[in-house]
Amino acid sequence: MLPSGKRKVVYGDDEKAALKARRTLLAEIEAGRPVTVGRDPTLGEHLRWWLDVFVAGQVEAGHLDESTADSYREKIEIHVLPTDIAKAKRNRLSTEDVRAWQRDRLRASSSRGKQYSPRSVGMAHGAVRRALNDAMRDELIGRNVFALVPLPAGQSKPAAPPSEDDAARVFAEMINDKRRVLWLTMLALGPRRGEALGMRWSLTDLDKATTRLHKQIRRVRDAEANPETGRRRGRLVEKQLKTSESRATLSLPAALVELLREHRREQVAARLAARVWLDPDLIFATRVGTPIEPRGVNRAWAAVCKRADVAMKLHDLRHLAASLAFAEGASIKEVQSMLRHTRQATTADIYVHVFESVRKGTADKMDGVLRKIVGA
Repeated sequence: MLPSGKRKVVYGDDEKAALKARRTLLAEIEAGRPVTVGRDPTLGEHLRWWLDVFVAGQVEAGHLDESTADSYREKIEIHVLPTDIAKAKRNRLSTEDVRAWQRDRLRASSSRGKQYSPRSVGMAHGAVRRALNDAMRDELIGRNVFALVPLPAGQSKPAAPPSEDDAARVFAEMINDKRRVLWLTMLALGPRRGEALGMRWSLTDLDKATTRLHKQIRRVRDAEANPETGRRRGRLVEKQLKTSESRATLSLPAALVELLREHRREQVAARLAARVWLDPDLIFATRVGTPIEPRGVNRAWAAVCKRADVAMKLHDLRHLAASLAFAEGASIKEVQSMLRHTRQATTADIYVHVFESVRKGTADKMDGVLRKIVGA
């Protein structure tokens, strides 16, 4: 009999095995670990329930971003559900099961014949770890074995910042690009890609030099796959930013105000000449006034960097914005406010990179300090 009053039956191939199972159960009860009543589901069954019920409910309640839920589903469906570990009982998983699963996935290849990267396997590992953390919180399991096993070695790290020479070459190309106002906005304000694409004229006051970031443009995929193709369709959506820190009012540099004024004049002329313009409030829009495809923005930025012969991702503009602001004398607190980070450590440890000229300037300042001390 369990503490809850419910009856739990244990089985074994013989009397000795049954008694051992009973002793194990009593030890789990004594230790305060949750005990499953009835049939223990497999990991695969639990993960399907977690995705279809728990995660879907978190999205509906606004506690989880739809794209995050989509990423969980994709990784679990690719890396976990088709594998042997999905058949293991949820409460009987071992750390060796997890290590064996990792080794198997790192040797496996996609349908295109490309071997899975440690990062891809690590993301699947992280999704299952979160699912089992939720199960622990609901007292469905006693421990999370996925939390006990480290991620595969080789997880990607933040890319090294571009040198000042590389940045200069990128700047020379981007100011002559047709999307130059978008690039310069991202550099001046440090917004994420979707946040920049979601900027609106109605939330921007050029006379007061302010703009409010309120929504973002994202591509999401349907939860259900197309029965004919087996693929999930994608669509562009406009979603409200999740946190109050993200939904901030930013001050616009004077130079950016002038660029946006010119951009608005050009956009009004294009709108008047177009047969259709669906959303006149979007600052950055297609030739028919619809939101810009985020992946298309990535391709356009890649073309800029290719012409500059510099390896630099679009999100690196956010890092570069932080580094340039810091190099010009902004404090870490001011950069944190610009990037709208909740934690200052995120700004300092990940986003602010110190240029060589700043390091040299610091060394020169300290040289002056030392000379005063030693009387040189």
